Amino acid sequence: MTVLSPSGRHVWEESVLIGDRLERWGETAPNWEPSLRCQKRTRDFSRQMSEKRQRLSLPVIVALLGGTGTGKSSLINALLGQAAVKTGNRRPTTNNPVMICRPDLNPQEWGIDTSVIEILKSDSPALDRLVLLDCPDPDTTEDAALKETNLARLREAVPLCDVLLVCATQQKYRDHNVLDELARTAPGARLLFVQTHAAKDVDIREDWLRVLRQHYETGRIYFVDSRDALKAAEEGTPPAEANHAGDFADLHRLLTMELSEETALRIREANYVDRAEQVMSLCREDLKQHQEPMDRLKTEIEEERQKLGKNLTGKMQQELKNDRKLWETQLIQEVASGWWFSPFSIVLRVYLLIADIAAFFSSFRKLSPVGRAMGKLSDTITALTPDSLEKVNGLVCWNTIDLQKTALSLPAYLHQAGLSGELCSKEVLWNEANEAGRLFLAGLSEKVREVCSQLAKRRRTRMVRMVAEVILGIFLMTALCFSAKNFFYDIWTRETALLGLNHYAVLLIWFGILGTLLLGVFLFVIRRGLDGEIHTTVTALIREHVLDILFLDILKMLQAIDRFREELTVLSEQVKELNEVSSKLDRDLGHRKLG
Repeated sequence: MTVLSPSGRHVWEESVLIGDRLERWGETAPNWEPSLRCQKRTRDFSRQMSEKRQRLSLPVIVALLGGTGTGKSSLINALLGQAAVKTGNRRPTTNNPVMICRPDLNPQEWGIDTSVIEILKSDSPALDRLVLLDCPDPDTTEDAALKETNLARLREAVPLCDVLLVCATQQKYRDHNVLDELARTAPGARLLFVQTHAAKDVDIREDWLRVLRQHYETGRIYFVDSRDALKAAEEGTPPAEANHAGDFADLHRLLTMELSEETALRIREANYVDRAEQVMSLCREDLKQHQEPMDRLKTEIEEERQKLGKNLTGKMQQELKNDRKLWETQLIQEVASGWWFSPFSIVLRVYLLIADIAAFFSSFRKLSPVGRAMGKLSDTITALTPDSLEKVNGLVCWNTIDLQKTALSLPAYLHQAGLSGELCSKEVLWNEANEAGRLFLAGLSEKVREVCSQLAKRRRTRMVRMVAEVILGIFLMTALCFSAKNFFYDIWTRETALLGLNHYAVLLIWFGILGTLLLGVFLFVIRRGLDGEIHTTVTALIREHVLDILFLDILKMLQAIDRFREELTVLSEQVKELNEVSSKLDRDLGHRKLG
């Protein structure tokens, strides 16, 4: 029988869906130690829950857990109404887990390993709706890693149960071995707490409740005497009429009558959801413990990026100012190309010719790194092609001392965050810096023409050009008018001699002087604008093409971890919606608190 939630959905199907999502979430774990631990938890959860799915329609499995002498076996006998298992007071009488069920049930079909768990069949009416599991005593010093020890058998058996009945006495209710094993082996099981030996011990349930309430919702704590209850059963007396049986009648009724098929399914639903939330809680706590070093790592990466970016900006600006001719030549070409023929365009073209000659001879001297990387030409700056880009050494852009300092400082932060220092090894950082430098130079070569074209069209540049054109035009018109007057008027009317070559040589000299002055003013104006554009361009290119590449592997890992965390938060919210299942269960059943 499948229980429906108030909204009409099948709660078990919803629970399984959450479990499947949790398993898929674990499989997306990045290569980070805490997330890999989360992956292991989700895989263990999936394995354990797949076994529970196989037993979905079976009776409730109730496991009894307690220290030596707490009366687990006696309580089982009392519940069965017959002496089915051995009992003892001073030493453990249960070594292997013992499963007691009806004769018509076959635990092997449920995936039970009968080499580890003994099967005892009984026709007791108490087993109509449940299966009992008598567990080995946990208060042993044996090594749980050894498969043949009682503690190992206990940890193998307890996860099979749906309800865990915890037995304690006046002497052993503070037994931390039992509580530790309870927390370890059955984090999602429903719990029943029972104080035994009611005929001779003092009722310590209130004090026991104070011990348990920090980590457990206890539900009702029962106070019973198993020997009196068994004696009454053997005499045919109803449990409620036994002299010193205490709450045994209520406990017997809860286990044998109230745990119906519907309740069993609800218990398994609640166990499933609680176990999923337990896994998520452990994962959240594990990830949370590494949140602070992860934040420090992100801060350090951002600071290193900004520091390297600032140093690179300063270095590149200085290099580009030293090679300002690269920009000036391109800019003057853009300006001169706007005129077919004019006095000032002649001056600019002469200047470009001289610059080409100077560039030719400068090719024989050592160029700056930027000049070499960009391939400075005599007449223009050509854009880098993809083929040539691969041959460019981007490390020429960097101060290697800054890179070495970063390669030495970041691994410590990576280690604190649980990440491999190889993510910021010298080789990785050098490769990233080389790639960033190549992209910077490629972007710079594309920006040069664009920036120069914009500067050439600026109003201020046009104004200076128009003033220079007017001044040179007036000079040439004056010289032309004077020469025309001499040729057409003075030599005929005043018998003045025709102006000679000396006169025109002087005019040419003055034209050169005036053109040089105007060119100087023009270069001063465009250089001021050029310095600002160099700063803006370098800053933008470094932000767009350089900073995003530095520490890229680390940032990809951090982003994957952040996504991993966010997906866990989403899953946790979905699990909270299913927690209504737990509230439907009988209030007599307890469970371990999460978180």
